[in-house]
This record gives sequence, C-alpha cells and structure tokens, in this order.
Amino acid sequence: MEGAKDAGLTLTGAMAEVKAGNPSLAAARRQLGLLEAEVVMNSAYPNPSIEIEKQTSGDINDYSLKAVQPVPLTRRSGTAGAAARAAYEAAQKELEALETAVRGAARKAWYALRIARERRNFEETNLRFSMDILNKIEIRLQSGEAGNADLARAKVETSRSGFHLQEAETALNAAAGELNALMGRRPEAPLAISENGGFSLAPAPPALDPLEKYTELALARRAEPRSLALKNKAADLAVDLEKSKKLPVPELGIIRTQEGGIGASRLFLGLELPLWYNNNGEVKRALAQRAVLGYEEKRLELEIRREVYSAWLELGLAQKRLAAARETVFLLNDLRRVAAQDYLSGKIGLTAFYETNRVFLEENLSYLDALNGYYEKTAQMAAATNNGEEK
Repeated sequence: MEGAKDAGLTLTGAMAEVKAGNPSLAAARRQLGLLEAEVVMNSAYPNPSIEIEKQTSGDINDYSLKAVQPVPLTRRSGTAGAAARAAYEAAQKELEALETAVRGAARKAWYALRIARERRNFEETNLRFSMDILNKIEIRLQSGEAGNADLARAKVETSRSGFHLQEAETALNAAAGELNALMGRRPEAPLAISENGGFSLAPAPPALDPLEKYTELALARRAEPRSLALKNKAADLAVDLEKSKKLPVPELGIIRTQEGGIGASRLFLGLELPLWYNNNGEVKRALAQRAVLGYEEKRLELEIRREVYSAWLELGLAQKRLAAARETVFLLNDLRRVAAQDYLSGKIGLTAFYETNRVFLEENLSYLDALNGYYEKTAQMAAATNNGEEK
C-alpha cells in the first residue's frame, strides 16, 4: 500500500504535467511559431525580378532580358526584422505570464483535490460512526433502554450522513476533473494523487512580509512588464518602418538585348514612387498603436499592485481563519466520542448528543474550508509574485 501511495501525483508532478499538456499553453506555443516565421519573412531582402521578351515574328533569335534588384535607401528589411523579433520576444514573455496563471490555477486545483479527498474520508468516517450509533440504539430498543423516536432520529441522521458522503464523492470527482482538464486529460480520467508531497493537514503558515516586499517581487518577476517593454520597442520600430516607406525605392538592373544578330547590354535605374499614396494611413496607425501602449504601462503597474495587495490581504485573513478553526477543532476532537458515551450510559438524551454531533461536524468541515482557503490564497500570492517554487 505504501508503494501505491508514493506513486500518486505530487504537486511538483502536477505542475510538470500541466506545463507539458495544458491545451492553452500548447496553443500559445503554436502561435509563437507563427511569430517566429514572421521574423524570417520580415528580415528578408527584396527579391530581384527578371523579364524576358522574345519576338514572335521576324528574327526568332531576337530577345530582350531585363534583371532588376530593388535597393531600398533605408534599412527597411533590418527594421522590419527587428520589429518582428521584438514582437516575437514579447509573445514569449506573454507565454511566461500565461504559464504563471495556469500554474496558479493548477496549484489551486491540486490543493482542492487533496482537501476534497480529506472531506470524503471524513464523511466516510462519519457514516461509519452514524451506523454504529444506529446499531447500538437498535440494541437498546430491544432492551427497552431506547424508544422508537430515538431509532427514527438515528435513521434520519444515518441517511443524512450517507447523502453527505455522496456530496463529498461528487466534489472529489469534480476536483479531479478540474485538475485533469488543466493537464490536458479527459475530466473523467482516473487520477491518483500523493498522500504527502506538498500538502499538510496542519500547516504552519510563515508570518507575512510587509506588502512592499511582495509588490517589489511582483514588479521584478512578472513577465507582463517585460512583454510590454518589448511591445513598445516593436511599436517604435513599426513607426520607423512605415515612415521609411514614404521614400522612393531605387531599382538597379541590367538589360541585355539582341536584335538582328547584334547583342547589347545597358544598365537600368528606376524608382518606385509613392506618388498617389504616401503611406500616411499606415504611419498614422503605427503612431496610434504606440500611443496606446504608452498608456498601458501605467495601467499594468496598477493592476499588478492591485493583485498583490488583494492577495496579501486575503492570505493574511486566511491564515487567521485557519488558526482560529484549528484551535476550535482540536478542542472538539473528543467531544463527540464523550457525548456518545454519555448518551449510551443514560447521562444525556439523544437530542443533546446530536446537537453535540452537529457542532462537531460543522467545526470539522469549517476547518477543511479554512484549510482550502489558506492553500488557495497561498497559490494566489504565488501567482501574483510569479513564485514558481513547488514544495
């Protein structure tokens, strides 16, 4: 059994599966390949052209051959290639940002699955306890120590426990489906997770650092600001490129002719004149795109600061809730067992026992909710600061 437990999926293993199989990441990587091709296309020098004319009447040996090479006055291909390369590198950073978001969602899903399994185990234990109480009440009924009302109440509570177990099973399967989907698997695929590996039922949360430290880490680590800087670079180059297209493009070539058995060669110089349309629309569009990105920098910084601030507040609250819930649930650990013994010994009535049982159940479930909240907010802070470390 121990070997089977060790074979389960750990948090680190889940992160590796997500990185390899997540459909959104796979699609983003394919899109990156398109942008890489754009770098090659835009870096290419203009192709030459060749024109051949041959007589269809008269001397069939007469012909005219014209070879032309456009020679841009500016480094147009270099600028276009640099702009495409900056756009490609910006997309790489966007992929890093997407990986951070998907990794954060996977962390939450893995923790949710682990806690859903603990909830299922708790409900299984509670159902066995309820059935044990029911069996003992049936025995007491035969000896006259309990009445039909006690038996009916015990059956109701046992039935309720069975339904809660079904709820827990459904929640467990839903959590497994969520993690499977993030790993690129069918949601109903079997999924075994590790008993240990990155999870504790009684974690010891470290003290939170000041907000400024998390904000500083986020601004330094997050890929979005670096992606925006590269987009700005690409936008500047795009403006230069479109402005360069206002200039005429010289065409150098050679013309070779043969007429009446006499061959001749002459050089050719031409110009492609932007006479009717001076690329004004493209220049205006490139300038507008650059202006939009200028406003985006401030918005992005504020958004990152907001995410970190929200994560910092919520993680602090989650830690406090977990500490309070843990203290309560530890005090109640033996409460139900003692109450059951008191009922069976005739010290308290069944109603008093089930009231104690209700408090016991509520506080244990509240602790699992607090635990889930703590791990979820921990994952949220890790995503906000781009902390990719897995424990």
